[in-house]
Amino acid sequence: MNPFKTRLQAIAFVCVGVTVVLACVASIAVADAFMPENVAGQKGVVTFYRTFTPMIVVWSVLASWAYFNMPPRSCCDELPTDNDGDIASRSTLQKV
Repeated sequence: MNPFKTRLQAIAFVCVGVTVVLACVASIAVADAFMPENVAGQKGVVTFYRTFTPMIVVWSVLASWAYFNMPPRSCCDELPTDNDGDIASRSTLQKV
């Protein structure tokens, strides 16, 4: 059963997943770069790694799952023809 009714829902879910993963990686990078070089700072960095690494894994799996369960494009089933935009061809009025 596909939980996404539209392709846009799946794309939004993938975007949220990628955003969360990037925010977690950025948080780890900032913590690693700016924590003081002492015992308390190193414990803070370890806490960031312990907190954000599982989030990175979980949200990566969720975003991948959403990507692979994305509904197909509806426009790919049938290609438009040249006459699809021609209003005159669908007119019920008599041609002069």
